[in-house]
Amino acid sequence: MSFEPIKRVLQRSVQQNAPISTELQIARVFDAWRTVLVALWGPDRAAYVAPISFREGTLKVESTSAAALQQLTVDSQRIKNEMNRLLGARIIISLNTRAKGF
Repeated sequence: MSFEPIKRVLQRSVQQNAPISTELQIARVFDAWRTVLVALWGPDRAAYVAPISFREGTLKVESTSAAALQQLTVDSQRIKNEMNRLLGARIIISLNTRAKGF
């Protein structure tokens, strides 16, 4: 997941009538996801997994690789811990994974 400009976050917040703080928190979570996964797996393997939503402490991600999906199951607790440490609070409570395209 690449960096998302604040302008796009604000526009989406206005269009969806969502609080800006919620949209900014989602953007922070997605950024933390990318940072942690690249640090743990490297950029090549991390490219197989992408966050799709974050709501009420649950981060949903999808994978285009069966091997990456299996590794997510193994590493899920470590990923959650690293993300929460990076975010400075216990924001990620659960990690929900799903397959895409296989």
